[in-house]
Amino acid sequence: MKNRFLVRRIFYLLIAAILLWTILTALFYSYVANPVFTRIKSRELLPRAQLIAGSVYEQENSDGATEFCIDLIRNSSTLFGNWIYIVDNTLGVRYRTPLPAEPPDLSEKLNEIVLGEHAALRAQDEEHRLGEHRLTGSGDRFLFISVPILDHQQRQTGSVVIVQPSKEMNAGIQSLNFALLTSSLIVLVIMAFPVVIAALRLVRPLESMRLVALAMIDGDFSQRADEKQEGEIGDLARTINRMAEDLSASFQQLRAQADSLRQIIDGIGEGIVAVDRDGRITQYNNKIFAVFGLDRTYATLTTPESFLKTSRINAFFDQAMKSKKTVSCEISKDHRQIQVVITPLLTEQHTIIGAVGLFRDITQTERLEQTRRDYVANVSHELRTPLTAMRGLLEPLTDGMVTSPEDQHRYHEILLRETLRLSRLINDMLELSRIQAGTSNIQPERVDLINVVMDVADNYQASIEDHDLQLLTSGFDRSLPDVWGNADRIEQILVILLDNAMKFTPAGGTIRLDVGRSFNLAYAAVSDTGIGIDAEDLESIFDRFYKEDKAHREPGTGLGLSIAKEIADQLGFELTVQSERHAGSTFTLLIPFADDVMQSLSQLKDVYDSESGHTAQDDSSRSGATEDDED
Repeated sequence: MKNRFLVRRIFYLLIAAILLWTILTALFYSYVANPVFTRIKSRELLPRAQLIAGSVYEQENSDGATEFCIDLIRNSSTLFGNWIYIVDNTLGVRYRTPLPAEPPDLSEKLNEIVLGEHAALRAQDEEHRLGEHRLTGSGDRFLFISVPILDHQQRQTGSVVIVQPSKEMNAGIQSLNFALLTSSLIVLVIMAFPVVIAALRLVRPLESMRLVALAMIDGDFSQRADEKQEGEIGDLARTINRMAEDLSASFQQLRAQADSLRQIIDGIGEGIVAVDRDGRITQYNNKIFAVFGLDRTYATLTTPESFLKTSRINAFFDQAMKSKKTVSCEISKDHRQIQVVITPLLTEQHTIIGAVGLFRDITQTERLEQTRRDYVANVSHELRTPLTAMRGLLEPLTDGMVTSPEDQHRYHEILLRETLRLSRLINDMLELSRIQAGTSNIQPERVDLINVVMDVADNYQASIEDHDLQLLTSGFDRSLPDVWGNADRIEQILVILLDNAMKFTPAGGTIRLDVGRSFNLAYAAVSDTGIGIDAEDLESIFDRFYKEDKAHREPGTGLGLSIAKEIADQLGFELTVQSERHAGSTFTLLIPFADDVMQSLSQLKDVYDSESGHTAQDDSSRSGATEDDED
């Protein structure tokens, strides 16, 4: 019963109820028993007093009491436990029962009371008188019964007064109280066991409910209470079990939602941080560190709270929660552009409960946007140049300002040249778009690189000489294995490189076309003795519309090298450039050998076939084992 508080309480209540019932019964009995005992005792003493009053004196002689009465008076204390007084009207107390020596003044006090009772009886002129007195100092209560003594003429000559101490009555009352207390204790002992057993039977299902409640506090919803009891206890147990089932389902749903929310937050490419109204972080994902360019090691050494504090981003959260408005801004950190959007979280009563922040790395987006703006600007500039020239020629022709046939012919030639230039620009843009979109069908195959380069040199020999330039070749007499690529696309790249060399090589210069082998790759290189390229422009030389002349006064569309680079990347080639200002440039196209590519493909096929064969063998083994099992 150490932890059974309810059992102890029921047991204590039982003890308290029995004790209280005993005490109240004893007090009530004591209060009611005194007058009852007094009436009973008076009925008992009254006949005796009347008998003594009728026979105390002889009818013929009233001067002295009879011997019988004297003996009865003398031995009354021994026989009846009371005292008898014979009181005369003139002489006072004539006879009395001997009194005990203690207390010393008992005799005098009793004499006074007896005389008082005698006087009261004479005054009332009744058949008897009942009185009750408590003597101070004796601690006892006395009952006085007075009966008149009548002569032959029925005149009262005296009275018989019987004094009954209450010790006898008190002893009876105490005996009854003791019997009552004893019976109560016996009842307590007898009832303790069934009460405890009944309480334990009552507490046992409550204890199971308590264990279920404690388990639910710890998050364990698998415990169930005992539902076998009838009445309210059984209903309570069933209610708790149902509540445990509902809570278990609710917690599983919340846990699933929390896991889904965590997976969603972790799967978002932007950094997310949610805080409460006190600025404490409630949700976040690890992308917050990646957005700011921090590695995983740093993420494990710090906390999101300290990170927000050191980066002073928490000020944006405070601003959003104070203003109850969304805060949007862009910050720069370590060459990164980060977009910050802080949204306050409000209840239906428009009370702030926190804020959520979205952090997005827009560095690449900004670069793409800048590239798009540059592309649009370059396209506009490249289109505007021929259109402006054409408009400048068409207006005088339309207005009839050019009348000479020679001038008109010259104007028409310029218009044709600008139209062709515009057509080339549009064709180059479309070609670049097709290559980048992957819609251009390029089928790689074995290619004799030397033959392709020789064809390009033969086709462009005359054009180069028309530009007062000299074409030199080398490597045509070497033995070179076939390369893996597309002959038309290789030729297109070389043509672009030769056109670029002719544009930027002054008259009298030299263009060199080389072919050969470098380690495990074949190469075709185009070199010139032109104006060269500055070192800071080498990284951007393959960009669209990029020209070293920022005013775009140089010939060409600025898309040739971009097209060559895109074709090379799609074919798996490598296109490099080396240049020095006023010392010429060298563009090198590196191409893999066909045998190396085919060998790699064969190895891949062997690996795939071996894995497929192993899988098929396993399947057949399993199939055979199944058949054996069936047999």
